[in-house]
Amino acid sequence: MTNRIKGSDPSAVDTGTSRTIERLRPAAPAGSATTAVVTAPADSVSITDTARRLAALQDAVSSMPEIDAGRVAALSQAIEQGQYSADPRKIADRLLQLERDLAAAGQRGRS
Repeated sequence: MTNRIKGSDPSAVDTGTSRTIERLRPAAPAGSATTAVVTAPADSVSITDTARRLAALQDAVSSMPEIDAGRVAALSQAIEQGQYSADPRKIADRLLQLERDLAAAGQRGRS
């Protein structure tokens, strides 16, 4: 059993905007003279060079262990024995270099 709405056009659908969308018509039986072949345009994807480099970097990083257990053990032992000393100047220099590297990578990414 179907219900019909009075005043509606069953051949089109109103989208609520000024556009009207035609309903799909049932396809003609196979082998019929009215059968038409419709091909959709091919989709394409373009990957930027930056995306390729990021994917390669992600692959390289994912294959590395998250923690260097040997280095952690050596540092823990040095700290326990009181032999570990941090060089604040060296730490600051490395942090500044990291900031410069990140800024340079950001500049390359925008150009």
